[in-house]
Amino acid sequence: MKNCLSPDNKYYANPDDCCSKKSGSTSSRPAVHLGEKLRSAGMKSTRLSSEIYNFLLGNKKPADAETIYRFLRQKANLSSVYRVLKKLLHIGLIFEEKIEGTSYYYYAEKHHHHIKCVKCGCIKCVECSVDFSGLIDFTHITHELSLKGLCSDCFKK
Repeated sequence: MKNCLSPDNKYYANPDDCCSKKSGSTSSRPAVHLGEKLRSAGMKSTRLSSEIYNFLLGNKKPADAETIYRFLRQKANLSSVYRVLKKLLHIGLIFEEKIEGTSYYYYAEKHHHHIKCVKCGCIKCVECSVDFSGLIDFTHITHELSLKGLCSDCFKK
């Protein structure tokens, strides 16, 4: 099946090819890593931050805050979800990408981008090969890239 309908009624490419870790399932190491990273940044490790991080760690596609909130099944309010996402972004444990005005969050081994089909809405990962090492007067550089196009299935129709 080429496209999969996600719980939030948005289409994604094959769920096995987007934002997944190299291989294997989530281990206990990343959760320990989370606690260590939060403490070293002077932040508390909470049950909510662990649940959100583990959701993104196991999710193979970008998710918006409302999708994460629904996954938690009323264990926290939406503003708390946003607060935790901001905290995880700040310390570099997850990535954020804006697609058509909505912020999507994902865990990946390294930063990458996504392209969205303008007709069917499927989303696929795109490697990022931008090198900012030549910019010596700046640190903590981030960038955003919005890609849209027509997927091969929609082009054939």
